[in-house]
Amino acid sequence: MTYSLHSLTKWSVLAVLLSTAACNAKEMPDARRDYLLAHDHGWIDLTVKAPAGAPGFKPGERCSVGLMINGEMLLFETANLAEADSAGMPVGYRFVAPAGKLQAELHIGDCVKEALVVKVPLQLDKDHLLALAFDGTAAKAGAAMPFEPASLEWVRTEMLRMQASGQAGDAATGKLTQLAIAGLALNAAGLLALLGFVWSRRRR
Repeated sequence: MTYSLHSLTKWSVLAVLLSTAACNAKEMPDARRDYLLAHDHGWIDLTVKAPAGAPGFKPGERCSVGLMINGEMLLFETANLAEADSAGMPVGYRFVAPAGKLQAELHIGDCVKEALVVKVPLQLDKDHLLALAFDGTAAKAGAAMPFEPASLEWVRTEMLRMQASGQAGDAATGKLTQLAIAGLALNAAGLLALLGFVWSRRRR
């Protein structure tokens, strides 16, 4: 049991670190995110390829990537899109957005002579995930699917379930690794609560 709980602790920390590794100061402010989460909302999955055909494209430079929704910039990041495309791993982002009819504007700059602005209307249903892809020239929205992001309480329930069934070793590793890859968003308070829970179980 000691080994299993140690494994849970290790992979819980790994899940948190991987899920927060992509976060930086440019992401949506917590106050705005919390407001959106408290009202009707959905999620947007944005993938972006390099605008290789754009005038003055500089494949060796990082591109700025911004997505404006109804006049509000909800995402602003930088990435080397050409390098990501060459590796076969297009850059992607997932974030919360208000539900309803939306006017999206994708802004790509820095790596092109003149900034690109691609407008696309969206219909984001409540509690749905909408895929939005930029292929280097145009942006296209896919079909929306029901979506419920993983939460700290869900992780806790899964841990208890796996412990009860005697699968807290390899099963915990696989499950929490999947959560990390899926981008489980846990803040510092959630991390402390999770580790506190695991530690209390270990001492019993």
